[in-house]
Amino acid sequence: MLVIKSTKEGYELNQGISLGLFEPSGNTVVKVVCETPYYGEPNHLENAICNHINSLMPDGYTVKTNHVTLKSSTGSDMKGKYVESLMFQIYI
Repeated sequence: MLVIKSTKEGYELNQGISLGLFEPSGNTVVKVVCETPYYGEPNHLENAICNHINSLMPDGYTVKTNHVTLKSSTGSDMKGKYVESLMFQIYI
């Protein structure tokens, strides 16, 4: 499982990105923990995470998601909907 912490400075990963992360089935689970709430839709956060991971992938490989959210912690306040954490599946 890849764990990503979303901070004001960007994303912090618990491990490097390599093709081995996706073995043997071609997919893996990503857990995102937001240091401060992410205001927006969970799918938008998942897309942003995939874009970041793609920037770290070897040439010729692309990470995608079908937005299979396994677990999430969300809410809403005066600013709108927010995400505190979520867990979703990605694949290559």
